[in-house]
Amino acid sequence: MDNQKYYYIKLKDSYFEQDNIKVLESLPNGHIFSLILIKMYLKASKHNGQLMMTFSIPYDPNNLEVLASVLNHDVSHVRDAIRAGVRLDLITILDGREIWLTEIQNMIGRSSNEADRIRSYRQRLGVNDAPALPAKKRPAQKQEKPETEEYKQALELAILLESKHKEVDPKFKGNTVGWATHIEKLMRIDKRTADEIERVIRWAKEPDNFWFPNIMSGKKLREKFPTLLSQMKRPATGKKESSLEDIAKKYGIEE
Repeated sequence: MDNQKYYYIKLKDSYFEQDNIKVLESLPNGHIFSLILIKMYLKASKHNGQLMMTFSIPYDPNNLEVLASVLNHDVSHVRDAIRAGVRLDLITILDGREIWLTEIQNMIGRSSNEADRIRSYRQRLGVNDAPALPAKKRPAQKQEKPETEEYKQALELAILLESKHKEVDPKFKGNTVGWATHIEKLMRIDKRTADEIERVIRWAKEPDNFWFPNIMSGKKLREKFPTLLSQMKRPATGKKESSLEDIAKKYGIEE
């Protein structure tokens, strides 16, 4: 049986009524930009929102010739579409090297060739409107996971991580949706509580903390969490510098 998976996006009927999409299409060449955006959504759907040339090589936002060729659009249109998408919070450029589609998590679905063949077979037989099978006999289908309470908490923590960095670099923009998947695993798999994670984030992202520039994503937070937690809980070992008065008292020197 061919169990190869493929992905698709689901656009709500109000998609083109969104303010940012209306603004995008109002720009010169805006309808071209809108089409380019949808093509990029399709390309990024199987990579959790990131535009990837292969499973290990991302498209470079600084060299768009290959992406433009794949999308079958002029490179200047692709470049302008991405710039407009960033301004309208539809696209995120991460670390200057990665292109992420900001809203794609609300659009991704998935299916399989086998399920497709079954649908095609039923269409040929003209049984599209056949009564549904009883629940206990209905073929199992893989459904998208509902947004769990843990994921909602993880997203809030991802936003906190981004906001703490923005206190130093207001122009910084992180991939909070992508970060939330790693933080959710930190809670669900690693059994860390949301309160515990919040305390670590606030401690690590103090501007004078060694870890401030080293914790720049949800993935890095999860990877370094045991180290961060142990260092946060470790009592300070530095000795307070003695004052002249303390030294005088220690050696019995009268003023």
